[in-house]
Amino acid sequence: MIRRWLWIPVLAWSLGAAAADGTRLSLGLYASSGDYGTPDTTEIRMLSLGLKHQRGPWTFKLTLPWLRIEGASNVLPDGTTTGGSSANRRREGMGDVIASVGRRLFYDRQRRLGASLRAKVKLPTADADRALGTGEPDYTLELAPFGLLGRTTLFGALGYRWYGDTAATDYRDVWLARLGFSHPVTATQSLGLSAGFRQANRAGRDDRRSLTLFHGWEPAPHWKLQSYLIKGFSDATADIAGGMNLSRTF
Repeated sequence: MIRRWLWIPVLAWSLGAAAADGTRLSLGLYASSGDYGTPDTTEIRMLSLGLKHQRGPWTFKLTLPWLRIEGASNVLPDGTTTGGSSANRRREGMGDVIASVGRRLFYDRQRRLGASLRAKVKLPTADADRALGTGEPDYTLELAPFGLLGRTTLFGALGYRWYGDTAATDYRDVWLARLGFSHPVTATQSLGLSAGFRQANRAGRDDRRSLTLFHGWEPAPHWKLQSYLIKGFSDATADIAGGMNLSRTF
């Protein structure tokens, strides 16, 4: 019961940061298609509003999503499946709010190496009865090293996620990892590639494996447009997904 309410201070920190100077606002669009190990294809669409603020070594983020899902009713927005019915169903509504707090642990200017520690919580704001979420919070802790090799930024993450069990489904807590790079191609544009992995969070399910190709563009001061394309390599991941994120820093 105590762990269930640990998201409250994380949310309070994030909301406090969003009101401070230097906040970045973003609007994101996401679409995916996959069967996730079910007999039919599930289409997921998401519109999200993001808030981010960096204060010294601290970073605060808050994401508020709106979802529309058509397909198997036991497939959730992140590709996680439940123990319920897989009958086709269309549903729409608010998703789970994601709040996170990160802190840069160190940065060595001479070696151009650093690392950050991030804590993230999925708040159970989505309607579980409409299969838009589990109705339970999830928690993630990640260590994220980064470094510069010439003009190329190398980055990675190693984390652990604790899932909230439901009446119908017992989830496994899992390890997850990410490794990638980003390289500037012009003064205002960059390209990058990252590989992602997450252990199976249910017995009998595949581990999650994917590749993400992304492009960043700064068309004007304080504005940034990020677009990405994701290819999944297991039943736990969308066959294909993509999206874009437009942000403005104040």
